[in-house]
Amino acid sequence: MIEYWGTFLTIVCAAIATVAFLTFFDAFFERKQMGGKYWCAVLLLFAVFVLISLTIHGNIFLQMTLEITLEYIFCSAIYRSRWDRRFFLVATIYAISFSSSYWINQLFLTLSGQSYEEYLWNIPLYSVRVLTAAFLLLILAATVKQVHHPFASDEQPRVWIPVFAVFPLLTLLVLLVSYFPSPEQWIWQICLAILDLMDAVALFLLDHLERAALEREQLLVVRERARVQDENMQALSQAYGAQRKMTHDFRAHLAALADLMEHGSMEDAKKYLADLRVRTTERVLLVNSHHAAVDAVLNQKGYLGKQRGVDMRFRVNDLSPLHLPAADITIVLANLLDNAIEACAALAESDRWVRVLITYQASGKIPMLSITVANPSGPVDIRDGVIATSKQDKMLHGFGLQNVREILQRYGAEQMISCENGLFTFYCSWPDSV
Repeated sequence: MIEYWGTFLTIVCAAIATVAFLTFFDAFFERKQMGGKYWCAVLLLFAVFVLISLTIHGNIFLQMTLEITLEYIFCSAIYRSRWDRRFFLVATIYAISFSSSYWINQLFLTLSGQSYEEYLWNIPLYSVRVLTAAFLLLILAATVKQVHHPFASDEQPRVWIPVFAVFPLLTLLVLLVSYFPSPEQWIWQICLAILDLMDAVALFLLDHLERAALEREQLLVVRERARVQDENMQALSQAYGAQRKMTHDFRAHLAALADLMEHGSMEDAKKYLADLRVRTTERVLLVNSHHAAVDAVLNQKGYLGKQRGVDMRFRVNDLSPLHLPAADITIVLANLLDNAIEACAALAESDRWVRVLITYQASGKIPMLSITVANPSGPVDIRDGVIATSKQDKMLHGFGLQNVREILQRYGAEQMISCENGLFTFYCSWPDSV
């Protein structure tokens, strides 16, 4: 009967411990697996916890290693987390659970006035102690989840990570020593409790530094984007004004030529045309999609490409029904064309060209804006749909395709980047939301 009760108690405590660990993970990390996969992983974690508790008793080092490894693997599979933060949290939670169980055990021994052997055979008292330790861990996890919320950290560890890595490593070393019964065990347990407190403080401090660094970087990104957007809007405004002026001048020239030809002054008309050829230094692109922002940015970038010896060609249909914000369209097109023109800079002048196809399709349930930009390019390293950079400052540059990608992701647009046989192509299908 006692064996059955012990097995039942082990299962219950494993279930509570599983919920507690999940609560801790939810407080620090974002889930990447949901639904059926998540619950299958939870059941597997619980089952292995029970199996380890029931089958491994004598080999303390093996039990600790298996349990910590299991928690680490589960966290890696279910949550978005960097390895150092994941290891820090797993080691800290495991050490706190062990330390709290020890001190609760000592408290019950003291209050009961029994010897350790008598205490172990006092099934009701021992059961209450085991359940108390499990529920206190669960309460601690729920409290932490209330005061700490998960956030997405960078993939690459920061420079201060090696300093913080000392805390969990030292804790696990003391934890291993305190596992073995000895006359000095209570001293090691005090050391472990102090390390648990230091780990908890260091863990929260580490996350505070992470959040502060991310917020600082995001602020720099926002400022840089605002600057780029402001420059683009100013340039577009100037380009659009220049386009209107050129259109007005073009009509005036046509009227003058028509008047000369109507009066039979063919020689004067020829001289007028010759004079225009001498004085005209820029080609009027006259991209007319019936959308002011698109026309302005295409004409502006077309003129920029012409100045740099790039053959710019556009195919655009009627975009007058387009409802997408002009600011977002401006940033996307400007960044795409800037990148394309820059990619041509290293090529021979005869190989410099950019082709742009922009079409709007109102048929179907959701109107779609399709954008294709193609240009010759050298080898490009594309990782997960993003061009990998080789520049030193990875934060304050490259607001081209990365900026485009983030804007398009907000609208749920499909996008594709490819670079094959010296041809770089960007394509997106952008839902037009009103």
